[in-house]
Amino acid sequence: MERWLWIMAGGALGALGRYWVSGWVQQWAGSSFPWGTVGVNLIGSFLLGFVIQASLIGGWTGELRLLVAVGFLGAFTTFSTFAFEALELLRAGQGAEALAYVGLNLVLGVLLVALGMAAVAALRGA
Repeated sequence: MERWLWIMAGGALGALGRYWVSGWVQQWAGSSFPWGTVGVNLIGSFLLGFVIQASLIGGWTGELRLLVAVGFLGAFTTFSTFAFEALELLRAGQGAEALAYVGLNLVLGVLLVALGMAAVAALRGA
């Protein structure tokens, strides 16, 4: 039961963070394209890579990994929203935008996970 509490606490913070960051990015972009979700997915991808690498090297406790990686980042990055918005772009006849949206999230997300992991190595001087 205690593990669930760590996940729930992180999840609550991650959901709020997603709401705020997504809204800020979307407002900043000033576009109907779902830049808010792209922003949180890319930021979250980087943070997940960073957190995973830092937890492996730094010997984080299981509770801290649950709080940050599973709870916070699990709620912060939402693939279900991504899938819904891609479908909505397709339904609106915006096939090129849907393809760009999927590509930006998937390709840059994978690259940013690697960059987050590399950032930890660089900070450690490795």
